[in-house]
Amino acid sequence: MLDAQNLSFAYNAGSADAIQALHDVSLQVAPGELVAIIGHNGSGKSTLAKLLAAIMEPTGGAINVDGIAATPANVWEIRRRVGMVFQRPDDQLVANTVIDDVAFGPENLGLPRAEIETRVLDALAALGLGALTNAQISELSGGEKQRVAIAGVLAMQPAYLILDEPTTMIAPALARDLIALAHDLRARNGLAVLHITHFMHEIVSFDRVVVMDGGRVLMQGTPREVFARADELRAVGLAPPLVTDLGHRLRARGVALPAVVLTSGELAAALAARAEQQEVGNGIEAPEGTGSPAIPESLPPNSQPLVDVRDLDFTYMAGTPLAQEALRGVSCALYEGETLAILGGTQAGKSTLIEFFNALRVPPLGHVFFDGQDIGAPKADLDRVRQSVGMVFQQPESQLLEDTVGKDVSFVPRRKKLPPAESRAIVQRVLTEVGLDYETFRLRYIYALSGGQKRRVAIAGALAAEPRVLILDEPVAGLDPRGRAELATLITNLTRRAGLSVVLVGNAIDELAELADRALVMHAGRVALEGPLRTLLQRADELHALGLELSEPAEIALALRGVLPGLPTNLLSLDELEQALVTRLATGNRQATLDEPQRH
Repeated sequence: MLDAQNLSFAYNAGSADAIQALHDVSLQVAPGELVAIIGHNGSGKSTLAKLLAAIMEPTGGAINVDGIAATPANVWEIRRRVGMVFQRPDDQLVANTVIDDVAFGPENLGLPRAEIETRVLDALAALGLGALTNAQISELSGGEKQRVAIAGVLAMQPAYLILDEPTTMIAPALARDLIALAHDLRARNGLAVLHITHFMHEIVSFDRVVVMDGGRVLMQGTPREVFARADELRAVGLAPPLVTDLGHRLRARGVALPAVVLTSGELAAALAARAEQQEVGNGIEAPEGTGSPAIPESLPPNSQPLVDVRDLDFTYMAGTPLAQEALRGVSCALYEGETLAILGGTQAGKSTLIEFFNALRVPPLGHVFFDGQDIGAPKADLDRVRQSVGMVFQQPESQLLEDTVGKDVSFVPRRKKLPPAESRAIVQRVLTEVGLDYETFRLRYIYALSGGQKRRVAIAGALAAEPRVLILDEPVAGLDPRGRAELATLITNLTRRAGLSVVLVGNAIDELAELADRALVMHAGRVALEGPLRTLLQRADELHALGLELSEPAEIALALRGVLPGLPTNLLSLDELEQALVTRLATGNRQATLDEPQRH
């Protein structure tokens, strides 16, 4: 049993800058139990996880693991029993190659060589890393690094595994594999898993959900019990799974459904049961303006693109036995004032491509033009391109260079040697643009910010350079539902600025991708599909084959097609999904009435 009693913790305890992160938290986790911990950014989830894994000591309360008290004398035994995978995999990757990193933990346990090799190979296979066994850590994507970090912890075979938002930087298909792995490890090894996440659909199969708010446990229970309290969840910046919300809306329209629907499969089964009882459509009226949503017109491009990529090829470690082809004949464009989504699964080439957009890399084969200038030309002004194209990386912490918000955001203005008054004016303006009050945040320490606040500061720092293009790489990673909605609003406001072009990079069609005027779908280093998002969503099977997750409404619609054939998938919101379903149910009801035998 992992038993935490009355835990409290304050950062900088005893100082004027003390920040109370946990207040009197008690939590018990039984061997083999699957527990999800949810809460908005800054609710204390990660702090609790670090205390349970003996990475930090509580300022109050006690922790006991399988009868062993978590004291300084027992810290290594606690860490052997409780393994943790951090939000940022770079924080725990210590070796140069994948196989050496995964072997690091077992080697430090003093295990025999044969046992180490068996554990390492099993962990690599479990995370789908067999092809990357000898790859350099420095050449991996963020998602690949995350999987290596998980494999390294699994190789130590802990009794309790804490996953701190492990799915934020991996493709949805790999996230599903990881959740399946948690169930498999519980079944095979009796491993208990504590999964910290913002993705509600990931935890519907867990034994228990713990909801945190303000450093306290707000509620806990089975997923069905917790998600039944939707209004309380929304009050603290969370939300039930979208299909649960959909079930509630349909019930309000008179459709007989269970009180809480947790999965698309449950909803499909309930609708199928109603159809067998000839109840489909009872009390359902078709709403006005039904049918598939109208496809919006894309932003009319200028005759000349702002960024123009032509026949671009790139290979990591070219000419070596470890060469890995990343881009293959890529041609694409970004136009002035456009919002472009670049989407694709793992190793599609997305992150590599955008490094050419702002001249972080110069093309060895092919051409990249910025505002008509070939960045590969001998006398190309690369500094001008880099100043014109701002980028926010997958992990915004990696580009926050100073200790306070104000100093970090003013980095570029100070490098330009602007007068202090002008620099302060820029910092105040961009912080306001990203929704951070200047007086409240200018002296705030970076380490004291939540994940969503760090992302806003990184965006503000990029905007302080007054770019023409803003690139956001996996921008919703690690954000809670409220943070994702706020970021979508922020991007919408930023795109209204005259001339600002935005590139949104992701592995799924999410809240931000839905803002795009146009989307590129990449696969295996090539542009596989291109067009307006709604048009692409009509090609659901092709998108799945390319490793891309649809929008959540579209995924639900696709899952319901077995019960409601022809249900459209070009859906981007819960409202659209509800409308499409109600229309289909009402149509089915009218058809059933027409098909009834006439009685005389």
